[in-house]
Amino acid sequence: MKDYTHAIVSSCIRRDRVEGKTYPHGTVCPMRNAIFYLTYNGLYNFTNGIGTQTQLLISGLEAMHGALTTRYGPIDVHVVCPSPDAHTWGYDHAFLQRQQQRLAGLGGRVHLIPYKREPAQDLWEIRSWKSLCQNVAPLLHTQTAAYDRSLIICVDQPWLQVPDALRVGQGQAVPQPIDMLLVPYSTAFIRHGETPDPTEIAWEQAGLAASQPGSRVALADICPSFTAHLKKHFQLSAAQFAPYTSSILVDDPTFALQDEAVVRTTLQAYGIPLDADVVLAFGRAAPIKGFERLIPALAPLRDRVHCVLISVPYINDDAQQRLYDQLLQEHAIRATHIKAFTRDLPRALCQWPRTKMVVVPSRHETFSNIPLEVALWARESGPVVVASTAGGFVDQIEAGVTGFFIDISSRQHITQTMLQVLDLSPDAHATIRQQAYQRVIGAFDFAQNFPVTLQWFWQREPRRAGFHAR
Repeated sequence: MKDYTHAIVSSCIRRDRVEGKTYPHGTVCPMRNAIFYLTYNGLYNFTNGIGTQTQLLISGLEAMHGALTTRYGPIDVHVVCPSPDAHTWGYDHAFLQRQQQRLAGLGGRVHLIPYKREPAQDLWEIRSWKSLCQNVAPLLHTQTAAYDRSLIICVDQPWLQVPDALRVGQGQAVPQPIDMLLVPYSTAFIRHGETPDPTEIAWEQAGLAASQPGSRVALADICPSFTAHLKKHFQLSAAQFAPYTSSILVDDPTFALQDEAVVRTTLQAYGIPLDADVVLAFGRAAPIKGFERLIPALAPLRDRVHCVLISVPYINDDAQQRLYDQLLQEHAIRATHIKAFTRDLPRALCQWPRTKMVVVPSRHETFSNIPLEVALWARESGPVVVASTAGGFVDQIEAGVTGFFIDISSRQHITQTMLQVLDLSPDAHATIRQQAYQRVIGAFDFAQNFPVTLQWFWQREPRRAGFHAR
């Protein structure tokens, strides 16, 4: 017994050396855990949906840290990102400093990984992805050695081959204390439509293939439609899918309702008329978002609504925005076109009684946060969601119950659906908004869903086999 106790104490001393902790004779130390979140937006910039996911993870773990620590022991949270430079989209040093402080409060830190061989090298090149995966492996080996148990979450295409990079040698397994979750939010088949890049497909196929029976690598089941997409295009019959439902932090302060005076002030600051019914659309200025399909469909409604379009361009690329302006002018649509990222304006508009709908005419969409955000902001007054049938919208929206669907290939159908929403009675409009809100808090709350993910990884192995992707 004496030797056994000495081994426990020695292990605790080694485990907590970085914190200067020691444990008295006979004391059992808690298991030390870590989450490593590998992403590319939301740490020093916040310009797209991946940034929203990063902020969700940090905010969610801040909110749940006490409860999760009680269950599992200390959990340190680290975020890993590509090294930024003058070419980085939306770089904000003050924002980065705030995230560093937040992660320090969660026991972790920021890790920046170099990937460029030349200054103008874009993140969305395969060579950049290869460099990221190769360069992050030594860091992860060193950092995870300080913990009893680590979960590495690899977000989207750039990080898909981290499992292969972590293997000590060809054919070797991922080291035992590590579990890995691959979370692609897009694929070449989505990004490029009918002409997917074969090199990109090969990158994805090789990365996703790391998930095999007995491996410590799982793929994220973020929603049924995208899981079906992965299985269809990548022959993943043997892959392990872990529950990782796309979610939103229902109790996040950003979803607190604002006073009407605050909402009015925000709308006036952006030049939004207060005496018109509003149709809102927001997202990246990219063909995949389908805004050029929406604008002509608004023409028959030009005397009834004011369009607010918030489009966010990629670096030095305003071609889509110029197209939107041209279409708005051509079809004589009364509109306010905001050409920069903003969270304040959608938040205000989604609480404004005269905002009748948020239209999301995407050609492809893995799982959009827009229906979730709108439902939370609009629970007392505001818009309903009108979306295409692309991707995860079919998993989020029940037609006529929590929102509406449009056929984006038919301008007439888009117009008719928007007219249907405009003609809803106030009671019917309120009922749909309330049903959408109840659906979100019941099915898509991060505080309910993320603990299920941790349980899948940090529980006894025989129980893990009980989960099957939908």
